[in-house]
Amino acid sequence: MTIDQTVFAVVIVLVIAGASAMLIGVAQIRSARTLRYFLLRRERIMAAWRLVGLGTVLVIAGLAGTRFGRQAAYVIVRPTPSVTSSPTTTRTPTITSSPTVTLTPTITATPSITYTPTATGTPQLPPEIQILIRSTESIDGDPLFSQPVLSKRLDRENQPIAPAEDFNNPLGTLYAAFTYNNLSNDVRWTAIWYLGEEVICLETQLWDGGTGGYGYTECSPDVWMPGEYEIRIFWGTRWMTSVRFEVIGEPVTATPLPVPGATTTPSA
Repeated sequence: MTIDQTVFAVVIVLVIAGASAMLIGVAQIRSARTLRYFLLRRERIMAAWRLVGLGTVLVIAGLAGTRFGRQAAYVIVRPTPSVTSSPTTTRTPTITSSPTVTLTPTITATPSITYTPTATGTPQLPPEIQILIRSTESIDGDPLFSQPVLSKRLDRENQPIAPAEDFNNPLGTLYAAFTYNNLSNDVRWTAIWYLGEEVICLETQLWDGGTGGYGYTECSPDVWMPGEYEIRIFWGTRWMTSVRFEVIGEPVTATPLPVPGATTTPSA
């Protein structure tokens, strides 16, 4: 049972228990009024009103759980990963896997390697990266990566803020956030950013982000040239998912300022 299902079940139990307590309390108030002895009648009525008050508190707690129960549960217990559909704000590649999970891997700096992809149906890992894969790195289970979602900023949970498919120059760092599940540490993962067939950013390292969570890859080239970009993510040598986005507009370049007092010497 997921956290959302558990919260919903708790809300239902609280509302039912509260409503039952209120109904029992009202019934006891009515029956207590028929008692002949004042002290016994008052004691029974006080107990019934306490039961009505308890029922009211339970109903209010159940209604509050519909609004704040999920956030409170995520504070106490980290959500377990579950596979969901890919976000609607991304372009669709030929094949995608889309889980929803927690926690972040650590991303390293981006070395630059130029690689021309081969014309095949499935993206291939560049040979420069394949030689880094150790034979002892086994891929167990069914690793899953969601399709990355592009954004200029991420929140504290590494979720994209104002995701988009197209970005206007000037641009700084772009983030591609994704979710993952069924992974294991010490297996090499790779994220490659392409402009056409040119690699502009590359991240590759041994995975240390745990089984499931929220992750991201980032890219900060000197200049974002206009055109269509593609991000490919590999687990070991296996291609997992891709996403495309577009950069619009010419990049802003700095204009050199004239040096005061400088003169031009004519050539002979």
